[in-house]
Amino acid sequence: MNTQTKKLKWILVPIAAVTMGVSMPSCPGQQALQQQVDSLQTTNADLSKKVQALSSQVTTLTNDMNQVKQILPQVTGLITSQKTTLDQLDAAVKDMQKSKGGAKKKK
Repeated sequence: MNTQTKKLKWILVPIAAVTMGVSMPSCPGQQALQQQVDSLQTTNADLSKKVQALSSQVTTLTNDMNQVKQILPQVTGLITSQKTTLDQLDAAVKDMQKSKGGAKKKK
């Protein structure tokens, strides 16, 4: 054999193997495997959608929490102010009760 024939064999053998692989019917388990792959791809797509929705919810909750953190000091200040006012009012009412009670006893 000459070198051209040898080279031609080295080229034709892989081409023949590839052609046979393409033209042969698929393996018996290939269809089941493809169904599993398709099922996993569908499940993956569904999970990706759920993750995206949850991510959106987490972003919304984070924004809400940031607003609460900004408002909370204001609310705390307001409550403290109201408590001080109520304590003063309570003290004034107690003083009034004492003074009325003292006036009644004098009679």
